[in-house]
Amino acid sequence: MARTRRSAVQRYHDRVAGVYDHSYDDAFWQWHDALTWDYLKPHLPRDVSREVVDLGCGTGKWGLKLLQSGFRVTFVDISPQMVDQARRKVEETIGGARASFVQADLADLSSISAERFALAIAFGEPIGCTDSPAQALSQIRRILADDGILAATFDNRWAAIDFYLERGDPAELARFLRDGRTHWLTKETRERFPIVTYAPDELHALLEQAGLEILEMIGKTVLPMRQFRQLLTTAEDRRAWSRIEKTLARNPSALARAAHLQVACKRGGTVKRGSAGVA
Repeated sequence: MARTRRSAVQRYHDRVAGVYDHSYDDAFWQWHDALTWDYLKPHLPRDVSREVVDLGCGTGKWGLKLLQSGFRVTFVDISPQMVDQARRKVEETIGGARASFVQADLADLSSISAERFALAIAFGEPIGCTDSPAQALSQIRRILADDGILAATFDNRWAAIDFYLERGDPAELARFLRDGRTHWLTKETRERFPIVTYAPDELHALLEQAGLEILEMIGKTVLPMRQFRQLLTTAEDRRAWSRIEKTLARNPSALARAAHLQVACKRGGTVKRGSAGVA
């Protein structure tokens, strides 16, 4: 079963690698990505000689931005086609002198040396797409330096409720609310792969039990601007809505409205034992 799940994730991302960027190239994503970068900047290592890693790098959007900021970056993805796209993008943009590329499942980062990175990013919810998010977090903690920070996004369980209401099956919604498991909604059924979603309190527990100390949890985005792209036409519009979004993003009572949860956490000294809810 695990092999099938991994191959489904890889098969889908191999297929879309060549056109992936086109799906995330409009006013909403410009607005969304500007927020992501603003939230990440306070956690960047002060020393640009430190190494950072882009986990689930896709075509390399965020790793490239870190390279352009002066860091040495390792790009990691389960899809070899995505890794190839990231390599090509880096070489065409700034050259690959400070970049390295690894094809790996986040649940098995054994090819990467321990305690290496000052920062790991995992944007686009790749941890929740693994067979075992808890195992992936354990692997990520292992490759973080003692003072290393993980910045990552996860699907927010409460944001998916409307999807199940539209399907009209109360038993299916009840099951989802119990275990948080759903799947990527591709047109090709054979390419669907499991995704684990988390309520904010469950995500806290999962991270803490992985030995990661939470520095912040942000809702991203609380405003459902993906459904209101027409309000983001100009740069001035995007700045205005960003100011409102930032007043909501760190409000714990607003997290339930957010499509995703973005966390920053640092490597702690102890891995806790016990249940972390959905893993």
